[in-house]
Amino acid sequence: MTLVEDARACWRWWSVRMAALAGVLAAALVAQPQILTGLVAYVPEPWRPLASALAGLVVFAAPTIARLVQQGGGDGQIS
Repeated sequence: MTLVEDARACWRWWSVRMAALAGVLAAALVAQPQILTGLVAYVPEPWRPLASALAGLVVFAAPTIARLVQQGGGDGQIS
């Protein structure tokens, strides 16, 4: 396994920030599952399959797209 050239700056990558946020959200939902059931109650029953598919797509696509976008040069500046 070889690390990317700018691995020391990984905390600045939006994909890493999104992964951290997803981890915090997952931990909160495991600690208090009633949060999720309360949120699901707001989604109308016929829309739940579409909402779940969109949620999965966003959770996958957002960090993937963020990692593919140029996020700054080697000078430590974020663009």
